[in-house]
Amino acid sequence: MKIGPISDEAFDLPEEIIEKYKIGVARFKIDLQELKNLPGNIYQKTREAERQGIESVVKTSQPSINDFLSIFKEKLNEFEEVFCVTISSKLSGTYNSALQAKKFLQKEFQDKVHVIDSLNGSAGQGLVVLKIIELAKRNLNSQEINNKIKEVIEKTKLFGMYHDPKWLKASGRFPRFVPVIMERAEKMSIKPVFRMVNGKLSVAGVKRNIIDLSSALFEEFDKATKKARGEGKKIIVGITHADDISQATKLKEMILSLKNTEVAFINLTCFPIGGHIGPNSLILSWQE
Repeated sequence: MKIGPISDEAFDLPEEIIEKYKIGVARFKIDLQELKNLPGNIYQKTREAERQGIESVVKTSQPSINDFLSIFKEKLNEFEEVFCVTISSKLSGTYNSALQAKKFLQKEFQDKVHVIDSLNGSAGQGLVVLKIIELAKRNLNSQEINNKIKEVIEKTKLFGMYHDPKWLKASGRFPRFVPVIMERAEKMSIKPVFRMVNGKLSVAGVKRNIIDLSSALFEEFDKATKKARGEGKKIIVGITHADDISQATKLKEMILSLKNTEVAFINLTCFPIGGHIGPNSLILSWQE
């Protein structure tokens, strides 16, 4: 490909896809504090800290301007042009960091860097990156990709659910009343289904007495894609999970039981996203 892909870490694509397509990744900064020496991945550390009664808030920060600048320079040595996809600018300052980094390039290179606001995150952002790779493999030029990707972003949907609302409170990123409302809902066996709308999280609906998160998300997916599938449109899906591969796998199997569906990837949700909704949360995204 003449065009190379770049993203911040929130796109949640598996490492094998990152290596295959030489995707440049701007990593978030994570300060584990007291969790540093606990075993396992970040979610396992979080559970173990709770079990031991260790009170510690993991701090995260977005990739810096220098992080993006270094990756831009590296990838422009490999490709003629690059497309950098970021997590929604309405959730993070990452998009602005990438835009500022572009300005520090020599003038002749600035037009070769295209920064795209995914207006999404996690699996949704990952699907946008995969679509850019697909278009680049078809030898579309950068202008054609820019034109098409706007429509792709509009058609990229994301639903998500948490396992336990207590992590919303622990994250400190939500107004105080939000976790309180969610805890009350939990006592009444009610869970909200979140979705991305114009780059922001909103509540798509509520589920009562759910069996598990995978079944609840599948119901929403089935309803939302029924018309498109009936018209013969292919639905491409991405799934991420906060250390609950069994639920992610179950969701994949249910989705593949429907006609005209394909699961592009399953992966762990990055902590800058999953840390706010907690272990065992589940995210489902798709494109028509």
